[in-house]
Amino acid sequence: MTPIKLEAAMKKDERDPDFATTLAKGLTILSAFRPDRLRMSNAELAEIAGITRPTAARLTYTLTKMGYLKAEKSKYRLGWRVVSLGLPLLSSLRFLQLAKPSVDRLAQDVGGTVSIGVIDSTNFMYLETARANENIWSSPDVGTVGPLLRATVGHALCSLLNEDELAAKIEAIRRKSPEDWKTHGNAFLKGIDDCRSSGASIIKGDWVPETNSVGAPLFRNADGEVFAINCRVPIHRLRPGQFEEEIAPRLKSLASAIRTHAAHAKDDRLFK
Repeated sequence: MTPIKLEAAMKKDERDPDFATTLAKGLTILSAFRPDRLRMSNAELAEIAGITRPTAARLTYTLTKMGYLKAEKSKYRLGWRVVSLGLPLLSSLRFLQLAKPSVDRLAQDVGGTVSIGVIDSTNFMYLETARANENIWSSPDVGTVGPLLRATVGHALCSLLNEDELAAKIEAIRRKSPEDWKTHGNAFLKGIDDCRSSGASIIKGDWVPETNSVGAPLFRNADGEVFAINCRVPIHRLRPGQFEEEIAPRLKSLASAIRTHAAHAKDDRLFK
């Protein structure tokens, strides 16, 4: 997924005297890297980030000196210091550690992938993923991003928003992806309603072809952030009716157990 061009972000902030443009450019460079774009040149980074090549060169030089990038011939990759940026945040989410054994077990039992995610603008981002061993090279992992609009985890996350927040999120999605909204908007709204009424949303072979997916909301923490969980299973592994009758109820049960265990962990920042 291509990051938002820097110019688009800066248009909103060009009149904000407190907006640090150079910092924004540097963070845009770091966010340009993806699993399918591990090494990039200054020219490639400039194109993706929407900045000039000389600007990209100055930023990559600085980020390399600071340890956030590693130079390899004429290209760059992320440096190990980047890992330290996210560690304090992930370590603070105690419920992920509590949930991991059960998440791992469900993934192995159903031969699929189970992930916990949060909202990142008009996308979701996975914070934790467990998978059946044979899916290791083709399944999403921690840090994976995807569209809220087309994924059950997106439906589940948005079901936890209040009506004003949801209206703002829908407007942002429609502005960013008008054609996708025309195609998937009704399913997105239905998925949110399903999560609110029955505790889960089901999609069959949409965002990830040849798989069925179910998403369930988890909770909203004291900072107003929302969390949700989903389970994705290849269609060829499923018996008729198994997904609706067995896997979706198991995911909803797991979501309920995670909420209970998290509440008993006495993390004062967890719930409102």
